[in-house]
Amino acid sequence: MAIPLREKESTYQPVVALDSVHRIYQTGSTEVHALAGVTMTVEAGQLVVLHGRSGSGKTTALNMMGGLDQPTRGKVLFKGTDISTFNEQTLTQWRRREVGFVFQSFGLLPYLTASENVELPLKITKQPPAERRRRTANCLELVGLKERASHRIMELSGGEQQRVGIARAFVTEPSLILADEPTGELDFQTSMRIMGLFRSLVDEEGVTICLVSHDPAVQEFGDKVYELADGRIVKGD
Repeated sequence: MAIPLREKESTYQPVVALDSVHRIYQTGSTEVHALAGVTMTVEAGQLVVLHGRSGSGKTTALNMMGGLDQPTRGKVLFKGTDISTFNEQTLTQWRRREVGFVFQSFGLLPYLTASENVELPLKITKQPPAERRRRTANCLELVGLKERASHRIMELSGGEQQRVGIARAFVTEPSLILADEPTGELDFQTSMRIMGLFRSLVDEEGVTICLVSHDPAVQEFGDKVYELADGRIVKGD
């Protein structure tokens, strides 16, 4: 199945949009409505924050945007294309090309160096070695870790590890970066530095980012903030 996404950029569309998305899980005889008719958009060059308590549906919404979960009803539109119609193989190809992920627990391979962790997605997509080295070096410099490139992950602080995770998400030059509680395991000062890095990527590099957080301080960095509760949007800027 072809992925006619980049060709549609000449006709403006939000990078990603949820259109009346419901996600219902069956637990025994009980239906759990993780999302109940959520509609939201992430525009190009924005930092969008999904805020809410645990169980509010914010991570489910993020997973929908990344094709990691499928709606029970409704549509997930990426630049106007409904990705909820993609089969698993097409979704995998699409994610490798279009989406970068940043995780709360960093998701790095501890016995590889910072450089090797960042380069890994480029190896998976079979980029030429010279191009891999160029992009990896550029991304590590962008997140302020040029001098730490040869250090193994277990030799880095938590904040440094998360910056490696951000560089890895950015190295494939995706259209969208999705971050799930990226400051959840960091102290306040480190969290604010990480959010400042996200903000600079948006403002200076034109990156589009959607992130999930329960921390009220994170909202100050967003161009748009959606607050979720019980699977619904209760506030949206």
